[in-house]
Amino acid sequence: MRPLPVVLLCLASLSAPLATAASDPLARAAAVGVREAERQRALALNERDIELLRRLMGGNYRHVETNGRLRSKTEFLQALARDEYRIRHYALEDMEVEVVSGDVAIVTGTYRAARYELGSAQPLRGRYVRVWTRQPEGWRISLHQGTEIKTAAAQPAKSDNRATQ
Repeated sequence: MRPLPVVLLCLASLSAPLATAASDPLARAAAVGVREAERQRALALNERDIELLRRLMGGNYRHVETNGRLRSKTEFLQALARDEYRIRHYALEDMEVEVVSGDVAIVTGTYRAARYELGSAQPLRGRYVRVWTRQPEGWRISLHQGTEIKTAAAQPAKSDNRATQ
């Protein structure tokens, strides 16, 4: 069994100082490349461009959806091709790129989208983290984790247990 890229990333980050984009021209150039790859990913998701997404994903890609479902690269691309992936109108709100080494970057940010359920679109806002690694062919995503940001109105009411104690 091959270790997940995340484990390797964590180990690498312990032994290497962070390269800040503000002080390191190589880190700055890497951040620009990752931002462009993020832009291409968002465009490919909206256009359902399976081939571009395939090229942007590393071989061991893992996709953790907002509901906790884990998909491999193949499973994720198949869901898109069969139109089972219910997210549409995906737009990045903000993005922070942290270059951990010259070949690894962690991207965090928020997004807005529409989730289609039972024929109607529901607005969705989420936070994401993605790990990108530089390969000979360019930047590739190793891991995506999305978490839905629920509004206060969508949160279940907290019960007050003090009255029953």
